Amino acid sequence: MALSDLAVFQTEAYEVAMEGLDQQIQLFNEATGGALVLSAHPFAGDFDTTAFFARLSGLVRRRNPYTMGAVSAIDLTMLQETMVKVAAGTPPVNLPPSQFRWIQMNPEEAGAAVGKQLSEEMLKDMLHIGLGSAKAAISGVASNVYDGTAGNMSLKALNQGASKFGDMYQDIAVWIMHSKPLFDMYEQFLTNSESLFSFGTINVRQDPFGRRIVITDDSALVTAGSPATYHSLGLVPGAVMVAEQDDFDMNIETSNGLENINRTLQSEWSYGVSVKGFTWDKTNGGKAPTTSALLTQTNWDKVATSGKHIAGVLINTD
Repeated sequence: MALSDLAVFQTEAYEVAMEGLDQQIQLFNEATGGALVLSAHPFAGDFDTTAFFARLSGLVRRRNPYTMGAVSAIDLTMLQETMVKVAAGTPPVNLPPSQFRWIQMNPEEAGAAVGKQLSEEMLKDMLHIGLGSAKAAISGVASNVYDGTAGNMSLKALNQGASKFGDMYQDIAVWIMHSKPLFDMYEQFLTNSESLFSFGTINVRQDPFGRRIVITDDSALVTAGSPATYHSLGLVPGAVMVAEQDDFDMNIETSNGLENINRTLQSEWSYGVSVKGFTWDKTNGGKAPTTSALLTQTNWDKVATSGKHIAGVLINTD
């Protein structure tokens, strides 16, 4: 692969990766009803903190029109939600030039293949962290968790999960679950032939109640055991925010010293993640967190005053 071909390869890989990711993010946002929002929101540093007014308790009172007694004041307070920046990248990918010359492969074709795989893996990683963070955060709010581990996923379990939101149950816009709970429901004659969106291992469907169902066999939705526990999320619009930082970088390096001249490709990027109603614990979770830290419940602190104002509900089943 000549230097001119190398430039073509790198340009094609970069453009396909970025264009593919942008297109699929737009489709995914639309298909999930805005519950998982993947967007561009660059911010400097390790954290991005947003302040908002807390909901006032006791804002309406009974008034006695026949007295002029003193009335106790209530305070308007501010709460903060913190988005944490996640650093991601690829290992070096070997691209020996002799292999491309040997098979006479078009560098554009090779670059497009690498770019397509990279865009899929980038989206998969962002969803894994987004879903895992939401599951970890919500699991710490007992009033929003339905324990159905005595059985499999069912319409009853789905209903019990939605009931955790009380009179705001209609705010739940999407169910996100592993395929195993979905097929458990299929066995109870819950069927649906309408497929709204498909990308890699992620599929989106719709239940008879109008809520979207996102099916993904993401490991964040399973806890190993005998039997395993499956975690299904019912999320409200804006429940999970994954913010691209527009800092994607790709580099190709040529090296000697091996049987054949070798070239490696390596990429790196970052994104922010936040969960509605929670703030990232800067002390416990720290900066540039690992996957394990992001999926740890105690690293997400609830700041919303009510369980009805957080990201959603969690259903645990066998």
